[in-house]
Amino acid sequence: MRPIELGRPVGLSHPPFIIAALDCRELGTLERALAAVDAAAASRVDAIKFARMPWAWTSRLIERAEARNLTMLVIALDEDAITRLDWLGASAFYLVFDWSDLELVARAASTGKPVVMQVGTASEAELAEVVSTVHAHGNGGIALVQSVIDVDLEGLDALVRHDSVVGIADRSAGPAIPLAAISRGASIVEKRFTLREDGQLLCPVEVRTVVRECEQAWALLGDDRRWTVN
Repeated sequence: MRPIELGRPVGLSHPPFIIAALDCRELGTLERALAAVDAAAASRVDAIKFARMPWAWTSRLIERAEARNLTMLVIALDEDAITRLDWLGASAFYLVFDWSDLELVARAASTGKPVVMQVGTASEAELAEVVSTVHAHGNGGIALVQSVIDVDLEGLDALVRHDSVVGIADRSAGPAIPLAAISRGASIVEKRFTLREDGQLLCPVEVRTVVRECEQAWALLGDDRRWTVN
């Protein structure tokens, strides 16, 4: 399995790539979304992912993320979105299997940029077809991300068999699930964050704790660790 490039190398020999995921409907305004980028950067995550983002916000958020040394990921639902994001300078494309077809996968791969695929309900045969399509149409590579609900990490071991970078999407409050995933080969940890009750975005201290514990868990796995971090 070769690493993919998401602002830095991502793979088993590199520190876990931590994504802070937020919903723009909860943020409400562009100003709060920009503040979320700043808070994510202060927390030392590698990337920020926005769901349900208005197109009018896109260029400002990509610009702010680049200035803060963050990779910004946006869910692309159709080929027009791929074209727009590519033109705006997106460094990768985030696809959701249940909302995608192979034509969309091929279009994203053809840009030469990495594809991050949330696998949803895909079968092993369907994922094999997705991975094959990415490699046939581009050289950016692919990461497969499994949504998980507990430390049993159902579905993660099956992803490893596709010889791709793998990761998890986790909505839990603490680091327990990410730590278990890293011990079983996850290179990407996507954590869902929301506004705190006092209205503060993210809470950098708590997020930094998750990042630090993930890096420590990864460092204990072997001697071939390469410290390329955000």
